[in-house]
Amino acid sequence: MPKLLLIEDNEQIRRIYSEKFRREGFDVTTAADGEQGVATAVSTHPDVVLLDIMLPKLNGFEVLQEFQRRTDLRTVPVFMLSNRAWPADVEHALSLGARQFYSKGSASLQDIVQQIRADCGLKKVSIVSHNIMGANSLAAPLSHPQLLCALSTVAAEACSATERGAPDLIVLDGRHPTASAVLQQIKASAALRTTPLIAVTDNPVAMHRADECLAASAISTALRAAVLCRLALADDLALVPSHN
Repeated sequence: MPKLLLIEDNEQIRRIYSEKFRREGFDVTTAADGEQGVATAVSTHPDVVLLDIMLPKLNGFEVLQEFQRRTDLRTVPVFMLSNRAWPADVEHALSLGARQFYSKGSASLQDIVQQIRADCGLKKVSIVSHNIMGANSLAAPLSHPQLLCALSTVAAEACSATERGAPDLIVLDGRHPTASAVLQQIKASAALRTTPLIAVTDNPVAMHRADECLAASAISTALRAAVLCRLALADDLALVPSHN
């Protein structure tokens, strides 16, 4: 699960943005001032940082400078988020290594999420199940630094929620009687028709419109490989050296 650090002194904005990014599949940590932000980045090693400019103790520009001074933080993608978006501020932030600059007044939260996903090479999987336990069982094998897992557990809203999330792949829990109806809705959606869909089911006939079917007994052994293959991602576990 990719780790995002949000450095923002406004409590309401921290709450709104944290909730959104967690729903998108990020592991979110927050900091309320610049000094805390740098310290948290050192201790948590985030995969991406969303940074305000107007901060106590160290402002956003000073935080960027600290990141550039440290070899352990220099390559972390940093995205600026601020009400202060004069051209000179944008140019200065980019010159200090920021990837992108978002204005709080004009950039939508969904656009910010999708642009960060694209810029950092992250892939999103929408996991559709009939309850949270089922969704968590499908998400558990999919921990990967480039993989976001967003859970949908309300059947009546599954299709519309998945459309809004614009996933790269859908994993559908086919172990419930309503799953075939949800599959039909997804495949009838113009926005999702070409999105690859893997169904976890013991009744592949009912899920015949899925792009791939996996037996429920194969969740822990085959789901990860199937998802990573569909998304052309390397299995990071395979890169860990063996000590045997």
